[in-house]
Amino acid sequence: MDLLFLVTCPKKLFLFPYLFINKILRMPFFHQKCYLYLAAFFIKFILIIQVIHSQPLVPLLDSLTKSNAFPPTINGGKYSKLRRSPTSNSSSALMTTIVPSFVTFPDYCANDTDVIDHILYDTTVHYNRHKIPSDPVTVRIELWIQEVTSVSELTQDFEIDLYVNEFWEDPALSYDYLRPCKGNLSFDYTFLDSIWIPNTCFINSKSAQIHSSPFRNVFLMIFPNGSIWSCWRIKSTGPCIMDLHKFPMDSINCLLTFESYNYNRNEVRMVWNKPKPVQMFKDIELPDFYMVNYSITSRRQRYAAGVWDELTVSFQFQRRYGWYLLQGFYPTFLFIFISWIPFYLGPKAIPARTMIGVNILLAMIFQFGSIIRNLPRVSYIKAIDLWILCGMTFIFATLVELAAIGFKMRKEDGGSIKRFKNLNNRQNRKTDVIVSCERLDKFSRMAFPAIYALFNAFYWTYYMLIA
Repeated sequence: MDLLFLVTCPKKLFLFPYLFINKILRMPFFHQKCYLYLAAFFIKFILIIQVIHSQPLVPLLDSLTKSNAFPPTINGGKYSKLRRSPTSNSSSALMTTIVPSFVTFPDYCANDTDVIDHILYDTTVHYNRHKIPSDPVTVRIELWIQEVTSVSELTQDFEIDLYVNEFWEDPALSYDYLRPCKGNLSFDYTFLDSIWIPNTCFINSKSAQIHSSPFRNVFLMIFPNGSIWSCWRIKSTGPCIMDLHKFPMDSINCLLTFESYNYNRNEVRMVWNKPKPVQMFKDIELPDFYMVNYSITSRRQRYAAGVWDELTVSFQFQRRYGWYLLQGFYPTFLFIFISWIPFYLGPKAIPARTMIGVNILLAMIFQFGSIIRNLPRVSYIKAIDLWILCGMTFIFATLVELAAIGFKMRKEDGGSIKRFKNLNNRQNRKTDVIVSCERLDKFSRMAFPAIYALFNAFYWTYYMLIA
């Protein structure tokens, strides 16, 4: 206490020898008295040097107490004993309570528990989770696309796994003045019930769920300045805009629209996070589709309760039509080529030619049904519909040609019995009919392939280049 008195009252340092006279006289041994005199001499010498240079310890301590060297008091925490007494502003009172360890205070930092207790549960702070941080608060959205699992033409939707990142600022949650030990605080989904959140949602989704593998995949981070970052890993099913006129050479646009469900634009303003609002973890490729592009838009939607900000991301998928070439187009080529074989069998092979034509037509109908059963029912003609229907038309035309030959052969056979009694004349008449039928077959062998080739030229030029 004597030394402390001298430290706090350097102007009275010349009284230093008198403060120890009683203790020195009570020393039983001479060498102990010498040591004590020597220590007192050095202490007095140091204090005289300090006075000469006008650098007392008391102003230094006062400057420390006025700066951020001492942490603020956290109610209920283990640092509550560091609170400065409101009734004593003197440096001597402060020195009396905390001077033994004041040199360690600049290294002090508040741990996570102390920060949370202070900003959420301290009665002097009064954090209100129902209060909007600002008027309005800006929420920035950023998407990380993990995977697109499926695109369905039948239900006209797609399934996507993505991370939804939200960024906003809540000044009431700032804690930089507490001198935290870490640059940020991380929390799980249970902490969301304790703070204000913008309540964004997929306004146009058919379904959406947060991944739980094995727990809810929600991440929350709070920075000392009050900035908040929340990340949700979500599986969502969204609508797709399909125009099947060019099917299977078509493309599909699938949409996801974000909106704050509870707050209109006067309270929450939603914007895309710059510079990359959408990021792909990898190239999106499916058995039937591959992603060719994505785009983002923002718009304002008016409702009865006000105007809302809407953020829309659009994914464009191009269909892989290799499967349809193998299952639809190439078999049709083969059926058409087989339908030309009866042109080489001659006019007398009516039963064989009929069997070939009818079987090919039935095969085409079966193939057409197997393809369209996995497609939505639309009232317009698709590209593959036109292809198969034209193929059926060509096969039907071969049957018409066969019917013309059969009709001519039957007519000549019936008329020759009545008109010609001479066997030689009848034979000559049949020969003329056969020659006429063979000429028709010969014409068909050239006309059908030429017309079909012309059809292919127009078909593929239109759907692959123009449309």
